[in-house]
Amino acid sequence: MSESPLPLPRLSAPASRALAAAGITDLRQLDGTPEKDILALHGVGPSQLGVLRDAVSAAGLSLADPISRPPATGRNDNTAFLEAPGSPRRWIEALPTTRRVEDGLRLLEIFGEVTGEPPTMWGPSIVGYGTHHYVYDSGREGDTLRVGFSPRASAISLYGLLGAPGADALLATLGPHKTGTGCLYVTTLARIREPVLRELVAAAWAQPD
Repeated sequence: MSESPLPLPRLSAPASRALAAAGITDLRQLDGTPEKDILALHGVGPSQLGVLRDAVSAAGLSLADPISRPPATGRNDNTAFLEAPGSPRRWIEALPTTRRVEDGLRLLEIFGEVTGEPPTMWGPSIVGYGTHHYVYDSGREGDTLRVGFSPRASAISLYGLLGAPGADALLATLGPHKTGTGCLYVTTLARIREPVLRELVAAAWAQPD
C-alpha cells in the first residue's frame, strides 16, 4: 500500500509556482535536499524556506546542509503591533452590532477553554492568547500573539490557526471560509462547525513556541 501524500504547507504564490515548476508536490521529495538548492528556486525566499523547513521537520523529515539562521536577540522590530491595555470583554461588548458582540463573546469562551489562558488586547481590535517571539531568516524579529481573533464588520478574522499539522484537513470540514496570509476568515460562527474550530485552535496552541 502506498503511503499517504504529505502535502506542501501553505506558501506564497511565487514559492508555490517555483516548487510546482520543479515537480515538487510532496514533502517527502524535500527530505535530504540541501537548503541552498531550495533557496535557489526563483520565487522561494528566506521566509518561505523557513515555512518549508518547519513543515519538513514537523513531518519527521529534514533538509540537508542547513543555512545558518540569525540568532534571536529578543528585540521587537514590529513596534506597531503590541499588547495593549484594556479589557477584551468590554471591547467586544461595545461593538456596534449584535452579531459581532455575540460571536465575539462566544469566541472568548472557545479560545479561553481551549488555551486555558486569559485574553489580552493586541492593538485596538485584536484579542490574543499567549505570546510568540519570531525570528525571520532575514534577521527581522518581534513578538506576536500565538492565536487570536477579531470580530470585524465584514468577517471574523482568526489568527495563528493555519500552520499546524493537519490544519488543511480540518479546514476542509470547517464550513465556508477564506484564507489569507496567516489569517482565516469566516463570516459568522453560525455558518461553521464549532468542534472543528476548537480542533484548529488546539492544534495551533500545541505548536512549540
